[in-house]
Amino acid sequence: MNLSNRSQHRLFFAFDFSEDFQQQLDSWCATQPINGRRIPRYNYHLTLFFVGAVQNHRVVDLIDAVTLPEIRPFTLSCNKTGYFPRQELLFCEIEQGQEQVQIVAKHLQRTLQSHFGKREKKRYLPHISIARDARPPVDFLVSPPLTTTISQFCLMESLTLKSGVYYETVMSWPLYTPSDKEILLGAQKKES
Repeated sequence: MNLSNRSQHRLFFAFDFSEDFQQQLDSWCATQPINGRRIPRYNYHLTLFFVGAVQNHRVVDLIDAVTLPEIRPFTLSCNKTGYFPRQELLFCEIEQGQEQVQIVAKHLQRTLQSHFGKREKKRYLPHISIARDARPPVDFLVSPPLTTTISQFCLMESLTLKSGVYYETVMSWPLYTPSDKEILLGAQKKES
């Protein structure tokens, strides 16, 4: 477990991306006329469920409550941008993998609601934020679509530093654990 030494933590569940995918997305963003503050490459992620402020002594309870959604690793891709005008947030929309993302997000919401009474108040739209304080133009095609394999989800902490906001992975879980039979028979291929 990788947790800051603060007494309270701002936590959320997310898909954290490989450095390779983060680099691909960052390289694509660099070629676009984005009018806004680009999000640093190391902060690209896809939020599944925002937990909020958690006291230090409750973090272990939160981690213990997590169960695996038991869906196999899947391909996630993005092919265009979207925009939240009120938040002035430019993001990449999820094309492939939307259904699996929704399944994991709903699984976490049910788990946390039953253990902590936490409930997401807004309609959930999976996305990868790429710029804040964004202004038009905001419609860009991602061509060819950027893809990555999702095989785990994470509990992340939002840290505000002098240099800006940084997201740190606290703990990770696999999406799916193969049975002993699957492992014995070789039905589960090793994910990279």
